[in-house]
Amino acid sequence: MRHVWDCGADGCQGTDVQQALDRERPVALTTILTTLDRLRDKGIVRREREGKAYRYWPLLSEEQLQERIVTGVMDRLIAQFPKAVAAYFVQQGLAGQEADAAGLSDLARRVETIRSVQQGEEPHQAQDESEAENNDGR
Repeated sequence: MRHVWDCGADGCQGTDVQQALDRERPVALTTILTTLDRLRDKGIVRREREGKAYRYWPLLSEEQLQERIVTGVMDRLIAQFPKAVAAYFVQQGLAGQEADAAGLSDLARRVETIRSVQQGEEPHQAQDESEAENNDGR
């Protein structure tokens, strides 16, 4: 993606990416084109036919892509290991700050939403039940 972003508004072809990558290490053009097509399928780049080749442009900024990747990873981690993720954030103080009730509540809501989706429930049902449990304990 770095090379696609570097091409800017002009976009780039697979051969442009290959030339840029060859400075680091040789990569087959077919590998680059397959990767670019997968990025297109994921909505990360767009392409337009230009002669016999395609020209590619980024659809996401570097920051947007980073956020998308981190969100996906975190959602999978929360879905598979909710207690471990919660413990980690408590130990780390939620991004280096003191863990506060609002931050922990937000994390708990995300965990419950993911769990409810996995169990085939509507997300708001799990949140309502979670909030009811929290209110009963007060």
